Amino acid sequence: MTFHSRSVVEFGLFFSQVSESLLSGKPLSQSAKLIRRQFSASAVSIQVEDRLSQGCPVVVIVESDDDTQDASLCSELCMERLAALQEDCQQLSAVAVNETQGTRYTLKIYRDRAESAFDAEQASLCEILVTQLRRGLELSAQLGTSEVERVLYSSVMDRLSVGVILVDANRNVVKTSSMAAAHLASRDGLQNQLGRLRAIYANEDRELQDALRDAIAAANSGENITRGVSISRNSGQRNLGLVIQPIRRQQGSIGSTAVVAIYIRDPEANAEVENDLVRQLFDLTPAEASLARRLASGLSLEDAATSLAISRNTARAHLRSIFSKSGITRQTELVRLVLNSAAMLGSPRQVA
Repeated sequence: MTFHSRSVVEFGLFFSQVSESLLSGKPLSQSAKLIRRQFSASAVSIQVEDRLSQGCPVVVIVESDDDTQDASLCSELCMERLAALQEDCQQLSAVAVNETQGTRYTLKIYRDRAESAFDAEQASLCEILVTQLRRGLELSAQLGTSEVERVLYSSVMDRLSVGVILVDANRNVVKTSSMAAAHLASRDGLQNQLGRLRAIYANEDRELQDALRDAIAAANSGENITRGVSISRNSGQRNLGLVIQPIRRQQGSIGSTAVVAIYIRDPEANAEVENDLVRQLFDLTPAEASLARRLASGLSLEDAATSLAISRNTARAHLRSIFSKSGITRQTELVRLVLNSAAMLGSPRQVA
């Protein structure tokens, strides 16, 4: 090995490099290269088997720093190379098993038979490394899933024209959705002032800060309260509506420091529903879907007809057909039906 195994500093550096490689989502071959280099090994293989592999585990083999392969799934070439290494080299191996998930991780380190034999300290280090490989790969998978969920939730909130701001126990902003960030950047009623959410007008800011303090206290005590705050806009547009809630945290949870969520709704913004989704969900013709979409955005029947360049009588005929297909009898019911439907989740675009 290129460092003395009893050197805490050097071992810590190597260990942190392997951990960082795993958690950053880099190809597994990068971790194998680090291990091969530190052990002065001829080759390193990492094998991951689970219940779904059905005898075809994921295998990574690294024999030089130039290796670019990531993983081979039960390839004949890969299996042949493992067999050759087994025959030509001395081997150090260790296994870690996740019994709950049914996953088995195997680390094998190969050295030419002419080289010095692996010693007990190196065997212990191999055991430590395979355990870290297991933990790192499993944590990386969890983090990846969390990020996917975060992106999906944020996208849905944007499509529903809802901005989200998360604050910590000191009322510092720790996270904003894209829509909330746009509101803060415009400084039209709300702003991010030195990392804190503030209202533009002093009297409303006092109310906002009181609401945040109450929500933080509720989060600490485990209470579940909801408070609404109306924020005036210096542009003269209708007030922003804020809903402030403490975040329920599971006992023993770690990670996010956010304790309060603020939801922002702009009454001036209407989500634009896609024609195709309205047509597919309600079995409408393209012309009927276009009319339904415009009515849902707040246009009157006359304005919708003008927008579509059709006569009022044609618009009425389309509307009667929509009523018949949807089982409703009033225009207000149609608006509610569209706005409460899955069509609202189909497009993040906004129209004022």
